[in-house]
Amino acid sequence: MKRVLLIVGVLALLGGGAYWLLRDGDRKIPDTAPAAAPKVGSCWKVDAAGVKAAFPWAGGPVDCAAAHTVEVFHVGQAGKDLLHRLDDAEGEDIKITQNLLYAQARRACVVEGTAFLGGNWHESRIQILASWIAPATDGFFGCAVAPVTGPAGDEFTAREGSLAKAGPTLPIACISSLKYVECTAPHDGEYSGSYSIAPMDAPYDETAVRNASAKGCTTVGLRYLGLSETGDRADLSSAAVGPKTGSDWLGSDQTFACYLMSAKPLKASIAKLGAGPLPLA
Repeated sequence: MKRVLLIVGVLALLGGGAYWLLRDGDRKIPDTAPAAAPKVGSCWKVDAAGVKAAFPWAGGPVDCAAAHTVEVFHVGQAGKDLLHRLDDAEGEDIKITQNLLYAQARRACVVEGTAFLGGNWHESRIQILASWIAPATDGFFGCAVAPVTGPAGDEFTAREGSLAKAGPTLPIACISSLKYVECTAPHDGEYSGSYSIAPMDAPYDETAVRNASAKGCTTVGLRYLGLSETGDRADLSSAAVGPKTGSDWLGSDQTFACYLMSAKPLKASIAKLGAGPLPLA
């Protein structure tokens, strides 16, 4: 099986542009969230471009029983020690501290999001978002979840009702041109499982991450097909969807969604296909 790596971001920290407007090492950082903080459980009708702003997002919250694209499930605050460190930082330490703050918010949203959705969110058609709350200098952030149209997570879909414990009801099946579809429809890729790189908080190395995720997803794919780890299929390749940059890597759970890709359209699932012929469309 060829090892082909497809890597896209799966969790974004957004609304960071205003974060560094004020730096005062003597200021008192509040303990309570600002008025701009979204309510946990609130829903919003906003697109992928709109969530790049800090809270409050444009348009305000909407009834969760009505069509919406994003649901807030957690509000937290970055560590005050890091906020004060940033206030006093100079030179390269500014960038280092910013990255550590990003990592804290991301990690919190990944952990809380897994519990909120009720399972491994990498297996669901879901994007987890982390966005600063204005004034972002106080370090408060909101975590939200959005159903998405494909692995890139850059296009949201509307739904009605809460996503609490609903992750398993939105399983990834197959993809066509990087859009989620059912495996009974023509498709060129099928979700085969997930692979996590250990140890947690390992330093980011692009080459090492690419190689490890490619190798890991190849093994996951072979297992999904019902083949041994030494098996091979020249007509399929493996792909990994996960953190592609050092910034994405910080605070992530270092987990990649794995896919089996075909150069020719398929019309059915290839789970446990073994060495059998592909179900070509």
